[in-house]
Amino acid sequence: MIRKVSDIMNKDFIIMNALDGVRTIMNISLEKGIGYFPVAEEERIIGVITYKELMQAHPNRIAADAITQNFLSINTDTSIWEAKELFEGKNTESLLVEKNNEVVGLVTESDLSIELGKHIDLLTGLYKSDYIYYHIAKLIENKSGISVIFIDVNNFGYIDKEYGHICGDKILKEIAILLNKHKDPDTYLCRFGGDEYIVVTPYHMEKAKSMAKKLIDIVGTYKFHDEFNVSISAGIAEERIYQKRITDIYTVVSNLINRASLASSRAKKNKCEFITACEMNIDEIA
Repeated sequence: MIRKVSDIMNKDFIIMNALDGVRTIMNISLEKGIGYFPVAEEERIIGVITYKELMQAHPNRIAADAITQNFLSINTDTSIWEAKELFEGKNTESLLVEKNNEVVGLVTESDLSIELGKHIDLLTGLYKSDYIYYHIAKLIENKSGISVIFIDVNNFGYIDKEYGHICGDKILKEIAILLNKHKDPDTYLCRFGGDEYIVVTPYHMEKAKSMAKKLIDIVGTYKFHDEFNVSISAGIAEERIYQKRITDIYTVVSNLINRASLASSRAKKNKCEFITACEMNIDEIA
């Protein structure tokens, strides 16, 4: 399940009045260890005061003189990935979390960075699968074209057994670097698990096939450490959003990934570069 800001928000905050003195707020900050204060005027949030504003403001001023309007309000159902995009795309230092038009928490960029760190694969530096589920769901909600490329490393078990896990880990890192460097800018990559990677694209099948072919060729011709020959296979599944009414988006996401995964397994078995889910029969993808 995709994590939401309600899972990580800081509930330890105090809403200050616009007429409260900076000195008073500073004392509360030091006493309670709070570094962010929403500021309200006539029950409406007009800004926030962070520890930085407190340090810069004259202690005899009021809160309204020291606030920054550099904040955004979001609801409790906002995903951590959407919060990440807000911090990246907006000049903001904090996100106020609301439920039924009432502030129930806040999220800072540092809070979010700590949480996102839990979703990074330590070996490859790529995000884990939660990141991919979010972007597939977002593309589906936006009625965009969408294809998933599920990538497996061929004969990886043999490499691990014959040359050891250290060697296998190095190969997985190098493949991650290659995929991340050469994937298209508008696509999303994660390490799905083991020797598996997923690339989510906003493309229909033909363009996704071209991208899969490019990535397969790049990995297949790359000189890995100790001159290893490494190859990958891929399965590709497309979701034609405009053809159906979506009622359970996460079931659609899971089914899409599963179809791509099964196609990848068939490609490995048949020793071919890639297979699309539409090339498989009903029994194979059920």
